[in-house]
Amino acid sequence: MKSAYVLVIVCYIALLLAVSFLVGRRRSGSSEAYLRASRGLSIPLVSVLIAGTWTGGVSVVGMAQGGFLHGLSALWFQVGVWISMPVTALLLPRIITGERTYSILDVVERLYGSMTARLAGLLQLFFTVWAVAMQVVGGGAILSFILKGSISFFMGMCLTALVFTVYNMMGGLAATAYTNVIHLSVTAVGIFVGGLYVMASRHGLGSMSGGYYFTPFGDLGAVQALGLTYINFTLSVLAQPVINTASSAASIRQGRVGVVSGSLITIPIVVMAALCGIVAKSAFPHIPSLSALPALLDIVPPSLGALLLLAMWAPLMSSGSPFLMGATTLAVKGFVAPALHIRNDRGLLLASRLTTLAIGLVALLLGLFVKEILRDIAWLAVVMSAVVYVVFFGWAGRISYQWAFVSLVGSIVLLFASAATGLGKIVHPIWPVTAVVFVLMGMGLYFSKRRGA
Repeated sequence: MKSAYVLVIVCYIALLLAVSFLVGRRRSGSSEAYLRASRGLSIPLVSVLIAGTWTGGVSVVGMAQGGFLHGLSALWFQVGVWISMPVTALLLPRIITGERTYSILDVVERLYGSMTARLAGLLQLFFTVWAVAMQVVGGGAILSFILKGSISFFMGMCLTALVFTVYNMMGGLAATAYTNVIHLSVTAVGIFVGGLYVMASRHGLGSMSGGYYFTPFGDLGAVQALGLTYINFTLSVLAQPVINTASSAASIRQGRVGVVSGSLITIPIVVMAALCGIVAKSAFPHIPSLSALPALLDIVPPSLGALLLLAMWAPLMSSGSPFLMGATTLAVKGFVAPALHIRNDRGLLLASRLTTLAIGLVALLLGLFVKEILRDIAWLAVVMSAVVYVVFFGWAGRISYQWAFVSLVGSIVLLFASAATGLGKIVHPIWPVTAVVFVLMGMGLYFSKRRGA
């Protein structure tokens, strides 16, 4: 059985590389084509990039784990994304002004100048690279669990990172879009066919209906569930992969439609993943929760097992790739090209490819330090929340850059203090950071309006 799974993985890798090679030959001959697909993405391609971004390891394997532990209330984490994407689409004309918008760095620079923008860009870059690392870790966990004895956890991480780093280097953002069509198709078919099969073979979900598994807030409670929604909202509303994708659309209108439709594509996939986790709880109540989705391979026949395997591995790359390309765009346009004074297009294209490779390697190394995927991403979302807050305050009124800069620095200090003192175990750092940034930016807005009165 393992040999069959290995063959499926090899064939899948070959397909991804072939598609990337063909797309790369036609659509990544310049730095603008590599980083933003020459600003020519259609609505369907924007949609699959957005859908792939938010259909990753956390949304599929992690959501099955959440369903196993908490039932359908685990979906509240993903609700934050589903709310944030229409909000992002609504704000897109504010975010993208002209052809020079590549990242959050450009948005912040228009509001507060270069010093604050560089700090916001560094925070966004760190978070984006860490998000890539989490997908790499998920790949290691999935492959090592399924192919026990044939591949180690680290080897699984290396293979996952290598595959999507190489095909991104070959074809840039356009290749990411076309490979995401494959990833999403495989994920949707695998999770639905496999999920429906195990539900039918295990007499549906009736055995779990008596507990909290199908109540709105489950065992999380309303406060914790809605808190997860809020954290994920601030994490995603101005996320770099979304800005990178939307700014690569052929028009603002196509970007807006693609962002919303891409978010809608994720909903049935994520809900089915949670239901699969509930089925796994019924069938294998004593297994580790992270094994909820992989454990279902023991129920399905080999032909469906191959589809379910790919439905677990493909999302890690469908999400890792847009984050990797987003990080590349931010790093090259915001830091690498200015620092090295690269102005000609050939130099920019070479720098972009090398930056993609470097970020892939850094993400692999960072993956060795990831402890708990959901906890880590919820903590790192704090710095993204601070960036989102200063942007929204900047849109509300003209504020001196010092207030925004101090707010961002203060959020970093609070995050480290919460970790060092252990206070973060009592109160999630998102709440003190929110309070401090709102007070500082509110004061900045007040004094700025007084000065202008």
